[in-house]
Amino acid sequence: MRDRASTLRNTPAVTGTKGKFGLLVIVNGVVSTHTLPESGEVTIGRARESDVQVIDASVSRMHAKVRVGAQLTQSPHGGTQTAHVTIEDLGSANGTRVRGALVAPAQPIEVVLGEVMELGSALVMVQQRPIATREWRIWAHGYFEGRLEDECARAARTTGSFGLLRIRNPAPPREGELVQQVLANTLRTDDVVGLYGPGDYEVLLVERSEDEVSAVVAALEKAFEDVGITSRITIALFPRDGRSADVLEAKAGATARGTPAPEAMGPIVVRSAVMRKLYELLERVAPGDITILIQGDTGVGKEVMAEQVHRLSPRAKKPFLRLNCAALSESLLESELFGHERGAFTGAHQVKAGLLETAQGGTVFLDEIGELPMSVQVKLLRVLEERQVWRVGGVKPRPIDVRFVAATNRDLEIAVTEHKFRQDLYFRLAGVTLHIPPLRERPDEIEALARQFAHQLTRNGRTPPVLSGDIVQLMLGYSWPGNIRELRNAIERAVLLAGDDPILPEHFPVEKMTATVSTPISDSRGGRPNGPAAGGRVGHGAYEARAPSPTHHETLIPPPDDEDLTDELSLGERLKRQVQEVERHHIIDALTRCGGNQTRAARELGISRRTLISRLEAYNIPRPLKDRRLDE
Repeated sequence: MRDRASTLRNTPAVTGTKGKFGLLVIVNGVVSTHTLPESGEVTIGRARESDVQVIDASVSRMHAKVRVGAQLTQSPHGGTQTAHVTIEDLGSANGTRVRGALVAPAQPIEVVLGEVMELGSALVMVQQRPIATREWRIWAHGYFEGRLEDECARAARTTGSFGLLRIRNPAPPREGELVQQVLANTLRTDDVVGLYGPGDYEVLLVERSEDEVSAVVAALEKAFEDVGITSRITIALFPRDGRSADVLEAKAGATARGTPAPEAMGPIVVRSAVMRKLYELLERVAPGDITILIQGDTGVGKEVMAEQVHRLSPRAKKPFLRLNCAALSESLLESELFGHERGAFTGAHQVKAGLLETAQGGTVFLDEIGELPMSVQVKLLRVLEERQVWRVGGVKPRPIDVRFVAATNRDLEIAVTEHKFRQDLYFRLAGVTLHIPPLRERPDEIEALARQFAHQLTRNGRTPPVLSGDIVQLMLGYSWPGNIRELRNAIERAVLLAGDDPILPEHFPVEKMTATVSTPISDSRGGRPNGPAAGGRVGHGAYEARAPSPTHHETLIPPPDDEDLTDELSLGERLKRQVQEVERHHIIDALTRCGGNQTRAARELGISRRTLISRLEAYNIPRPLKDRRLDE
């Protein structure tokens, strides 16, 4: 299904026969044009009933009336027809000005083509030929999602920020054009607008700070209010609310629904053998106070597991405090965690207890612990060792009784070797380590999770939509890089689009889910091409320069057995095998470049060493001996 974009123009319909005149309107730096009749009159105002609607607080609901016609003028060479334009003020609050003078109400005055008329703070002129209109595109969700992923990558490289908006309009379909005009008059030309579902828009505010995003939201809310449209606007900010497209979409969607974060909802689905063993271990360690470290890819369900630890512990009736270590700046993080005394820094006008103190007796969940600044790591280590906190500016410690559960999608062992994470803190956190495998390694759970999400997201007493066999095969054939969170986002939108009908393939992002995974081309030395491979990290140049020759690759790891992917296999099974084969080759190439050093290969692939070993076993790849030449 091809992504299509509708074009949004600031050109509402005008009564009368369309002619060669155009009305140019400039409001707050936004230019729009409107076609005028060759002969007739149009009203200008903020109300929907106006022929030309100008959405600005300085413009009255019915502000002015413009008449356009032709008049016969005599000349020595005979009579010619020229344009005749008049403007009449309709009793507006802020008045209408022509040539700097106020126009008296109900007394039309003549203006010439190209002459500026002021309606409040809006500038209006009639032109012989309308200028090209400024176009906005309302993109399909698949394209919008791709742009969101690109913006996440760009902002991560530049340490920038941006906003994602969800705009829900319970307005009737006939008001869709008016909704789009509000967006066109308020947003910048480089902002991206998508159609998430019927009456449900998504907006990407490119390169905006938190304050700038708030200002845009306030302007949109005011503009919708001025035209009598009820809307609900929710925000997700990068990096405050998340650093990936799936996380930001989940945050904006959950806020729009007025429900808790999706990670914290619903019963736990455990179908695969590896997850059953993992939860058996969890049930054994949850009743104690030992610190737990949960590892896994983004969106894999780490917060759900942390909540389960809390529910099964003696602390279940005490607070469960969630803290995202990547969402706060270093200075704010220290003050929020440990609290501060009055006068400890500028703006500290009163004593504030830290979050660790407020969770007394409960569980503290430190999400994205791998993003914790080194300076704060030192203080957190002291808390773990002494069970005391020192407020910023304090002179004595305060005892606390909390249990710590940390989570990360980074390999902390690698972060320790790169001097980005303290080794002593890592040992303190990893009293028990629980590693959650990605969803692609738990295919037995995909259908059950999808049906559970469909049931949760079906509202108003409706029956949950049916998931056909084709849909199940499509889901099983996709690798779900965003894991459970991405699956839930896809089901939420599918339920919205399907309504009371069964969920069909067109309700899913089929193009993305069936896209071919490309393998990076190695150079003659066995190294990578310029840039990182998909899903991996850029390897160190020294490793690439000393990579073994292709003949060593053949003796180190044998090639895979040929598999006959016949047409008898389902689409989902063929795609699944293709993805597995690509991943297998990625692993073999990484091991080849690293001379069989599994730790270095795992670092290049962006996974933990434990995960790499499990992949070697799953793909029947012999565990190679380390090439000592790399250490020479």
